[in-house]
Parts: sequence; C-alpha cells; structure tokens
Amino acid sequence: MKKLLMFALISLVLVSGLFAGGRAAAPATLNPETLQVQLIPSRDAAYLDAQRLPMQQLLSAQLGMPVVVTVATDYNALIEGMASEQIHVGLLATTAYVLAADEGHAEAILASLRYDVDDFGRQLRDQPLVAGYKAQLVAGVNSGIRSVADLRGKRIAIASFTSTSGFVWPANLLADNGLNPETDVTWVNVGGHDNAILAVYNDEVDAAFTFKDARSLFNQEAFHADLMEKVVLVTDTTDIPNDTISVIPRLDPALKTRIAQAFINMTKDPAGLEIMQRIYNHEGYREVTDAEYDMVRTYLERSQTWSF
Repeated sequence: MKKLLMFALISLVLVSGLFAGGRAAAPATLNPETLQVQLIPSRDAAYLDAQRLPMQQLLSAQLGMPVVVTVATDYNALIEGMASEQIHVGLLATTAYVLAADEGHAEAILASLRYDVDDFGRQLRDQPLVAGYKAQLVAGVNSGIRSVADLRGKRIAIASFTSTSGFVWPANLLADNGLNPETDVTWVNVGGHDNAILAVYNDEVDAAFTFKDARSLFNQEAFHADLMEKVVLVTDTTDIPNDTISVIPRLDPALKTRIAQAFINMTKDPAGLEIMQRIYNHEGYREVTDAEYDMVRTYLERSQTWSF
C-alpha cells in the first residue's frame, strides 16, 4: 500500500511533466503578476490555514507585489501545482523537495534554520541555529518499547508516507536494525506530526515517528500536563537536511533572489518571525545547494526496493 502511494506521487510528477512537454514552447522565464505560494500540510490543516493570511500580508509587503498563500491538500497536490507552474513557491519538506527537484519542477533557494532540541523538547537557544534535524521514535510509556528492535509487530503512527522524518528515515532505520519495514510493523498514516503524537497519547498506536521534538510543539497548542510522561522518547535517527523554500525553475532569476531575501527579512522582523515559528518552527534561513539532499536520494532509492 505504501509503495503504491510513493509510486503514485512519482507518477503524478512524471505525468504532469509529459503534459507540460505537449504544450507550445514557453518563454524562458516567468514573471507572474501574483505570486502563488503554497504550504505543505505537515500539521493540522486548519491550524496552518489560520496562519496563511498573516504570512501572505507580510510576504506581499516584502516583495511589493500581490501574494496568495494557500495550504495544499497533500504533498502530491503541491508538487503537481509546481509542475504545472500554477504554484510558484512551495515550502517543501525534504523528501517532497527531492522528488520534485529530480523531475525538474523545484529549485531550493533556502534551507530553514531552527534551534536544536534536547531529549525533553527544550530548544537549545544558547547554541547556533542548525540546518538539519533528527527524527525521533516515541512510544507509549507502557508499550514495552525501549529500542527499535521492540517495534516488531507494533503499530506505528506517521505523519505521511512521503514525510522524511515520519517515514523515509524511520523505514531505513528499521532496515538498519534488522527489521523488515514491509512486514514487521504496521504503519498508520494519521496526517500530521501532531496527530502522530496524539495517537500515542491516546493509546491508538504503540509508537510514532515524528520530527524531534514534536511533543513540545503539540504541548504548546493543547495543554496536556502528562504528555511527556505518557509519550516517551526511545531513540533518534541520524541528521536530516531541513525543509526548503523552493521555487519553480523557470521563475525569473531576479524574482527568485527577491523571494529569498523576503523570507530572510521576515525572520528578522518580530512579527514575521512569529508567523514562521507558528507555521513550521522556522527561526531563520540560509542559502542551500541541491547536493545537500543527496543522502535523501540514497534512502529513497533504497526504499524503492521494498515491495510495499
């Protein structure tokens, strides 16, 4: 089932490229009158929807042009929108960026920066911002799960089958520890990292993989005094490159530069920083190269050998 979902995502990108190839030759660069920006639904869509208008207003002010910010229904929709050039800027998570970039539909201009967190979800604000993060395995305190090996036969909540921290890195972690990601566990797609934490908290699943530390993110929005006691950290994965601010390749180069600077400026302004913190916990941005995502490609290639 999961293999089919990944295949559908890749096929969607390929098909949209074929349709684009059938049209008359387009101008070398694109200068839209209104910039279309779209967010990925990595957390509750209603929550993101409440943040998009303030972000839209700030971006428009920074760029001096109309901006429309929307929330995609899923990763596939955002990639399809960029492939058809209906969406010009996508806040793409790591795996979604690689899939889109490898089909020529996305170009990363910035990587997000965040504070690293400790094992209790506390931000390490006395340390420099980082351009990478870890996925974490959390489990119910009474689940008996104390290591990756204990996941055999368990139900694991994930945000999405295309989520880097929710599925791609975790599936490879299982394989590295002698578990078969196809047959040894049951993956439960709950549609968001916060929902994955909630599924463990409510004993709907045994464990979850999320970005580290989604427990603190959830706790800020809906108070659960015993959250950290009921949903316990088991282990971390290796570092994952942060999510991107990506644009369609045909966008005018000068506009790409302005967009990059607009996002950087937003996080230097208290109001803009607060919006980006609420949306994705972004604390800043830096320039990025595509080569920084090659390990993602390695893990994706490995996952294609699994017959989900």
